Amino acid sequence: MMKRLSQARLVDSVSYLYLIFISALILLPLSITLYRAVVVETDSGGLTISLNSYMMISEAFWEKVGVSLSIAIITVVIDVAISIPAAYAMVRYRLRGKRAILTYLNGVWYVPGISYGLSLVLAYFFVFKFLLGFWGFVAAYSTGFMLLTLMTSIVAFRSLDPVYEEAARCLGAGRWTTFARVTLPLVGPGITAGVLLVLVLSLNEFITALLLTGPTRISTAPLHVFADIRHAGIRPFVAAEATVLQLVSLLSVVIYLKLFGSRYLRGTVLI
Repeated sequence: MMKRLSQARLVDSVSYLYLIFISALILLPLSITLYRAVVVETDSGGLTISLNSYMMISEAFWEKVGVSLSIAIITVVIDVAISIPAAYAMVRYRLRGKRAILTYLNGVWYVPGISYGLSLVLAYFFVFKFLLGFWGFVAAYSTGFMLLTLMTSIVAFRSLDPVYEEAARCLGAGRWTTFARVTLPLVGPGITAGVLLVLVLSLNEFITALLLTGPTRISTAPLHVFADIRHAGIRPFVAAEATVLQLVSLLSVVIYLKLFGSRYLRGTVLI
């Protein structure tokens, strides 16, 4: 008995150490960026903590942050509104060519980012050309990231046992009531996974934004940081801009989970 307890404690200790190691690897880039932003060298050669780098951030950067947030939020709303009905139909109904459609959609995952970004640019010129500026960017992002919400929603609907929907209908609930009050809350974790992926990626996407900034004449916050790196190098204020982007992404996730995690999409509360 004591031997089993010792083995269990050893396994727990190794597991905790492994989690700490992985967490340290993940947090290391953020920590170094934050260090570069707030720790400066004094005239005497020492080091001190200063927030002057954040004061040096230009107003143009904050405007780009607002643009990136607006694009990300609208992209999430559009993708969710289209993906949830499409995923439900593909799982619950028999459609001709469904397997071929899913195979084609899965194939998009294996396309390099630069190739897919170029495809979006070409699609913009031929399809979205009537959308100028901001809305052209939204249209391109929505089509580019829709696969994330669609696939996660399909997986969520497939894992849902239809018996819950059947029970609700037997108790007198209509089709729309069953879908809104039974189906959606049960597939909430899958939908949330797609929402968070699209939200974070659309906030921080660089390659696609770099290719789209020409035809749309819109610049995002990641592009602004890249331009500052090219012109000024990795200066403290550039590191401060990078930490701001990281904090904006984190706060966006926190706010989303606080608003929808426990109230509607049950089972998704991480904080």
